[in-house]
Amino acid sequence: MDLLSSLNLHELPEQQTKINDKVSSALSTNSDIRLGFDACCTCAKKLKLSDKSDTCCKTCKRVWYCSKECRRQDAEATSLSDEDQTQGHSPIMCALLRLCQIDDQVEDSVDRKNISIIEEEKEAAKDRITSEYESYPATLANVLMDASCFQSTLSRMRKQRRNKTDCESDLKSIPQLSKQTLTVHVIGASEEAELWGEYKMKHSSCKDVYTAYSEALTELATAYGGIVIIRLIFVGPNCPAKNVNEIRILHTDKELQRSLEGIDSKSKKRKLAGSSCEVILQTFQGNYDKGTMASFPKPDAVVFFNPGFTCPDYKWTEALDVLLQQDNSRRLPFLVTTNTEMEAISDLQFLYQQGYIDELPAIVADIVNGDNASEVEPDISDYNDNNVFFGENPNSGTRVRQSGNMANDLFVKNRWIYGALFSCRDEASMAKPSKQDSKDGKITKSVQKKKNNSALM
Repeated sequence: MDLLSSLNLHELPEQQTKINDKVSSALSTNSDIRLGFDACCTCAKKLKLSDKSDTCCKTCKRVWYCSKECRRQDAEATSLSDEDQTQGHSPIMCALLRLCQIDDQVEDSVDRKNISIIEEEKEAAKDRITSEYESYPATLANVLMDASCFQSTLSRMRKQRRNKTDCESDLKSIPQLSKQTLTVHVIGASEEAELWGEYKMKHSSCKDVYTAYSEALTELATAYGGIVIIRLIFVGPNCPAKNVNEIRILHTDKELQRSLEGIDSKSKKRKLAGSSCEVILQTFQGNYDKGTMASFPKPDAVVFFNPGFTCPDYKWTEALDVLLQQDNSRRLPFLVTTNTEMEAISDLQFLYQQGYIDELPAIVADIVNGDNASEVEPDISDYNDNNVFFGENPNSGTRVRQSGNMANDLFVKNRWIYGALFSCRDEASMAKPSKQDSKDGKITKSVQKKKNNSALM
């Protein structure tokens, strides 16, 4: 991320809220405490926010304390020789949280001219917000193209591109060609995230969310000429109340398209028909279960954006079981994005323990087992790990967000990605006990240790 480079950071400081004995004790009593929001970020004392004794950081205005002394302690530098290297409200953390404040103001304002922020900062905020929304289609399209677990599915759809004589043939010959449909289910989708919600900012790359997804898929459609239809089905209880069915046409032969400039539209449409791909984008408001999905085509691949498999507020077992029952003759490839590294590793351990995947990425297995966990540094995702991948997402945006529970924790939406092939299980085997890792429960400690050893420069 260019943003991190500008701050001389090697990686995003995700978990930086200091957890001392007082805070740890308070959290064990009440896990719903929101440090830096309704409780002091340093001592966890309950805040009234209207009380004059309560104070927040004067620069970023994002972290609250019960006193100036607690604010001073949180900003106090931590020695890098300490085992616990969380930095608290350091100058870097304050600078990143100030960007969060600016981005929220710009996004929430109906008329951005009335915000008391200089024009240069407004434009930078607009770019960061735009990059976050565009990370959804960019991630989906590029990971489908590059990750090894999807290649078997895509290779069946590759065909030789027709020559000019073929392209100029009559439409009647087109049904005789080998036609393939690539169906992708985006599960747990929501109107406000994957479908951009009320986002109204103007940006040069696309006109709307559906055009953004179709344009992002152009390279894939061009590379795999056998695909004549790409169907994206967004399913989730927070999808639009009115189901959407949008169609976009991609012309995959740019050279042919340029050669036809100036001819009448009817002839142009006829000659381009053989080098086009139809992108169908559909939404469905509801849960991903056996009943609701009976009317949709079975997926060739599935995508989850920030699903929270291990979050107690969500129930994913039924949806995952439905996916394993889709087609017993082949293993279904999937992609998952998460906001933080710890969340990605926890999700992977959950999927492995429950028998949804057969193996963990090697780097994650090392972390879970505590094998040199502090030295593991996952870079941009390596797609050559035996159909399993894990790492930073090169397609994530530049917008940094603040955690809603710990004020000095940060994340970037879709920052981490992983994927694999689902295990092969039939309906009868669903009742089998899940795998239990001998080091169950060690993951949080191992990952936290790794993150704490990532020094902030």
